[in-house]
Amino acid sequence: MEAYLDNLATTPLDPRVLAVMLPLLSGRPGNPHARIHSWGCQAGDAVDAARAEVAAATGVRPEEIVFTPSATAANNLAIVGIAESRAKKGNHLLISAIEHPSVLEPASVLAERGFDVEWLPVGADGVVDLETVRARLRPDTILVSVMAVNNEVGTIQPVAGIRSLLVRGGPVLHVDASQAPGKMPLRPLALAADLLTLSGHKAYGPKGAAALVVRDRRSIRPRPLLYGGGQEGGLWPGTVNVPAVVGLAEALRLCEAELDADVARISSLSQALLDAIRDAFPGSVRNGDPTRSVPHCLSVTIDGVAGETLVALLAREGVGAALGSACATEAAKPSHVLAAMGIDASRARRTLRFGLGRFTTAEEIAFTADVLRVFAARLART
Repeated sequence: MEAYLDNLATTPLDPRVLAVMLPLLSGRPGNPHARIHSWGCQAGDAVDAARAEVAAATGVRPEEIVFTPSATAANNLAIVGIAESRAKKGNHLLISAIEHPSVLEPASVLAERGFDVEWLPVGADGVVDLETVRARLRPDTILVSVMAVNNEVGTIQPVAGIRSLLVRGGPVLHVDASQAPGKMPLRPLALAADLLTLSGHKAYGPKGAAALVVRDRRSIRPRPLLYGGGQEGGLWPGTVNVPAVVGLAEALRLCEAELDADVARISSLSQALLDAIRDAFPGSVRNGDPTRSVPHCLSVTIDGVAGETLVALLAREGVGAALGSACATEAAKPSHVLAAMGIDASRARRTLRFGLGRFTTAEEIAFTADVLRVFAARLART
């Protein structure tokens, strides 16, 4: 048996999503930007319908949806594009310290270019404090970027509260909501944010499709990072991947429609897994405030065993888990998220992340529990 528990890295493609993509993958060709003939019109109509569906899922207007090939591209467009377009208004950026590398790294590049980038700390609970945000806002602050759901510990950030701190005409609020679909409602996030990042493959959709919601209520327009073709309102040129964005749209629709049922079922499975870990390794600690976290993400510091050892053992037995972000290239380097929460390097190296999702089964959790118990018993005999 196998148990895939790395859904924070990527989710399986929902068969219902694949079903809406297949006709476009195997049917008539057509460039959606070449509407001079029926082939192009058919492809263009499919993109228009997908844009409308993503807009419906987020509660915004279709023209506020910009398709990109990845959430990394969308985050770069938001961070670098807004900084460069608003440089005359100020150069101060507030970025939470637990963001995904696709936010942290472009912000660091901006710092090298002369922007004043300030990292917002989090508490031991893994959550940004609103009073800290209030204290660090300045007249020259042009951008605040805080993710909706952290990808390593699952903590939900106070997006609406941060929005309430930003004065009209002041900083732009960017929210990386890549991990939010299927875990929390999208509309309140889109209502609060000026820019919102969404990802297909984190939401049971295809890789190669993402979106940046760019609200036009304040005439917000990032400066493009790429040029040529003028597609997506000139913000992300290049031929749109028609099957992928259609799949993204269907994936987000399903996430919204099945949110409550999925969360309830996954909550039960998550608690069962946590109980099994604590039973096998007494003294293990869950990271992040569980009352302010999604049940899909279980970050646990295991007592008495190195994380690298345990994740390798699990993989050998057919259980997929992770040490931290799937996008971290330095596996031996402790997680920046855990470090920001005050967790020392020794504890961080004993921490595993389990990601549960729509297709996680009770049988997979029971199988994982058995693997953990056998390994714990083996350790006790040595």
